[in-house]
Amino acid sequence: MLQAHCSVYARVVRGIIELYEDLIMSRSRGMGGMTFAPQVLAETLSETAGYKSGLALSLEDLYTHLDSLRDKELIRASEVNHVRLCSEEYDELFYRLLHRIGHTAEQFNGDITGAWLYHKYQGTHLTEYLGVLDLFVKIMPMMMARAKEAGSRKIDPRPFLDASEKAFGAVGLDIAMEKLDAIDRGQRLSPHTGLRYVEWNSRVPLADLFKGSNEPPELGRFIDQRFIDYLQRQEDRLPEMHWRKFEELTAEFFHREGFRVELGPGSNDDGVDVRVWKAGDAEISNPHLIAQCKRQKAKVEKVVVKGLYADVTHEGADYGLIVTTSELSPGARTVISTRGYPIQEIDREGISKWLQKLRTPGTGIVRV
Repeated sequence: MLQAHCSVYARVVRGIIELYEDLIMSRSRGMGGMTFAPQVLAETLSETAGYKSGLALSLEDLYTHLDSLRDKELIRASEVNHVRLCSEEYDELFYRLLHRIGHTAEQFNGDITGAWLYHKYQGTHLTEYLGVLDLFVKIMPMMMARAKEAGSRKIDPRPFLDASEKAFGAVGLDIAMEKLDAIDRGQRLSPHTGLRYVEWNSRVPLADLFKGSNEPPELGRFIDQRFIDYLQRQEDRLPEMHWRKFEELTAEFFHREGFRVELGPGSNDDGVDVRVWKAGDAEISNPHLIAQCKRQKAKVEKVVVKGLYADVTHEGADYGLIVTTSELSPGARTVISTRGYPIQEIDREGISKWLQKLRTPGTGIVRV
């Protein structure tokens, strides 16, 4: 039965690597209050969120993404005065920021122990849940002791998983893995631990998404994963992103779909932003499709359609694709329909689906 869960198990084993003492430390910090000298709260939020997410955030970024009036007033007040927050208030503020910048797909609720599992199994497998919880309390100290004796900060969770499966079968194993996964998530998202989902080599300024940058992506072929996760949460800012980043996003999507992709030079590209070949077409010169990227708020007019059709014909492509943060104008659609142009459209809704598919899977998902 354990082998049937091998992929999830492998992720859990990789995730639960730090000793449980870190969790105890983070819980102890959750008591009492925290006082911040002027300018320190914003610096702390920016530094810690930047460490976790890999995005370098400016003070203006904090104002933009902590979008409730109360949060904005708090940050502004903290720039000139001492402010005091309960530790729980600070944590909630931090988790809101992580969610706003796209690091978590859903806002983390601060549950670092997996208490939500009680409600999940209350009406179905409460006996099994309580039994697994009892095994966790009994076995975790033993696993910690073994790690300390070995001089390691890594815990091997297999004794707990094996005992849960032996006692309660597949349901017990599922509950045990969810318990460990919840702890791991809490540790990686907590502002009080050094754990994070990705060990970024550097932080990329969020401003680069809107101003442009020639820095190669650290994670991704054409555009950095951090920008993708951000845009998936902040889709309203798609028309604001730099035009080159929009082309890179288009190229990234087709690359991850398994196509061979060529990103145009960005200028003097004869109107072709992205060329795409099927995976097995390495020896074929004619592209499968060519894409024209239009990052704009206005609707795409028929002159663009006519120009793309000319490029499709010239390059011998199967079809052309207009990728836009807006949509085609009625006139542009009429031209495609009446003249039978082999041109397709990816509009704002289509890009939204791309971002859902491209975002980092599972980061910060809170099951309820």
